Amino acid sequence: MSGTIPSEPGSAPARIAPGPRGHWLLGHLREFRRDVLGLLMESVREHGDVIRFRLGPHVVHLVNHPDHVEHVLRKHAGNYDKRTRSTRFSRMVTGESVLTGDGEFWKRRRRMLQPAFHHQNLAALTGRMMASTGEMLEDWRKRATTGRPFDVASEMMRLTYIIAGRTLFSAEVGGDAGEIERALRILLPQAFERLGRLINPPGWIPTPDNIRFRAALQSIDRVVYRLIARRRHNQAAGTPDIDLLALLQSMREEETGAGLSDRELRNEAVTFLLAGHETTANALTWTFHLLSLHPEAENQLREELAGALAGRAPTLDDLPRLPYLKQVIRESMRLYPPVWIIERRVIAGDVVGGFRFPAGSSVVIAPYALHRHPGFWERPEAFEPARFQNPAPEAYIPFGLGPRSCIGNEFAMLEAQLVTAMVVQAIRLRRVPGHPVEALPGLTLRTRHGLMMTAHRAGSDESAFRGGPR
Repeated sequence: MSGTIPSEPGSAPARIAPGPRGHWLLGHLREFRRDVLGLLMESVREHGDVIRFRLGPHVVHLVNHPDHVEHVLRKHAGNYDKRTRSTRFSRMVTGESVLTGDGEFWKRRRRMLQPAFHHQNLAALTGRMMASTGEMLEDWRKRATTGRPFDVASEMMRLTYIIAGRTLFSAEVGGDAGEIERALRILLPQAFERLGRLINPPGWIPTPDNIRFRAALQSIDRVVYRLIARRRHNQAAGTPDIDLLALLQSMREEETGAGLSDRELRNEAVTFLLAGHETTANALTWTFHLLSLHPEAENQLREELAGALAGRAPTLDDLPRLPYLKQVIRESMRLYPPVWIIERRVIAGDVVGGFRFPAGSSVVIAPYALHRHPGFWERPEAFEPARFQNPAPEAYIPFGLGPRSCIGNEFAMLEAQLVTAMVVQAIRLRRVPGHPVEALPGLTLRTRHGLMMTAHRAGSDESAFRGGPR
């Protein structure tokens, strides 16, 4: 195969992008399965901003420069669709939805759903976020009297799931939280692990993995369809609720005037329930981890909250007066973006950065790597929230970029700010010495071993925290 192909008139011929040496048959599958974050970071250090990988026979290019990201996700987004392996495996969980759909279907669905995420609709839901957090903190204050460790990552999964249930369905879903978390711990890792295999058995074959996957998906469906049926009943009884599901039910296709079927509602509800609560839970987990490692940042945040709130719960109107709070969350999402990788399929062969991208190959953008690009970030591995006093560099895309950027980004940021403000005012969280904290890349960026911490009342003796891990 030739190493060059013709490019645009007057330009140098396009080349095959560099990349690490791979196995003759498997390519980089073994490295992908063993340590994909290490593979990406080592590759950008050694080969630059456009890197070629092979996952078996499949060619994948990583682009790690804002200009190239802009090319793929915004300027030429029409040439890069979501008919990818990662979307196919995600669709096994969510079905066809605004997250996994493509082409005209996606355009219609995005246009239909966008009004549900207008600021005024989200503002009406913030009280439910704060009430849910307040209930959690009551339990944490009791934990503070015992000193017993608990898993903050699991707590954040539970909290954001309860918030999602109350804001999406106006329903009390706390009793289902454990079942949903157990199901997610099967569904999401399995969906990601399939990317690292050359061959995946069809879902109808009763392998142990497929049996567990189907059982976990049935658990999710039981909960969601029950909540949709409850909503239909309330609506028929003349007692409609005010939440995101009500807004979804009221939406109509512009062309046909049709609403969403129960199956379509299920797909969108699962998308928002899982993607929304999973990603926000991860963002909060990493935020509390980083604050525990940087007591100077935690103290600065606590001082800002005390000055603006004087101990009361925050409101939506308070958030503009809490700039450091937002900086802390943005810096946490820089270092540990919940959506750590984005994949697109090349429709027609293209040239990016002087390198050819064949039709049918994949392009990936890794916010995890882009957010550490030394050309755009000083001390990229350091936790420095004050860097966001200035506008974020173009190399910051925690919610993606372009027409398919996250539809729920404002909802997620509101929730993250309100929860963090309430927790930091009430509780100091400290890591359990010796407990490993390691990033676990899957469909989202979790902590591999959870986040074991102890809770201490915010007003307790400061000397108890001076010797904590740094």
